[in-house]
Amino acid sequence: MDIRTKDRFGYLGTEPTALREQLDQLAAALQDLAKAEGAEAIKAANEAARRIAEQANAIVKELGDKADAVGAVAAKGRSQAEEAIRKQPLAAVSLAAAAGFLLAMLVRR
Repeated sequence: MDIRTKDRFGYLGTEPTALREQLDQLAAALQDLAKAEGAEAIKAANEAARRIAEQANAIVKELGDKADAVGAVAAKGRSQAEEAIRKQPLAAVSLAAAAGFLLAMLVRR
């Protein structure tokens, strides 16, 4: 729909046409601005995603290092427990029986 005003009688002037052209130019400028802001928003979102990914990688690396340390401690504890069981098998069996008895008593209640 063309809203341009036609001056048939010579007294309307060209103000409505000029106003419409200015509004069209303003709308085009706003669209360009929105595109630019959209691009900036996408750029900012990409940057935030990159920072989050870097932080996540650092956390994963830290957790991996801690898991390795825990695994080493668990292996050391297991080897110490196996050694203690080999040295005193009767004490180990007695301790396991006592722990089983206490656990059964707690479960019954």
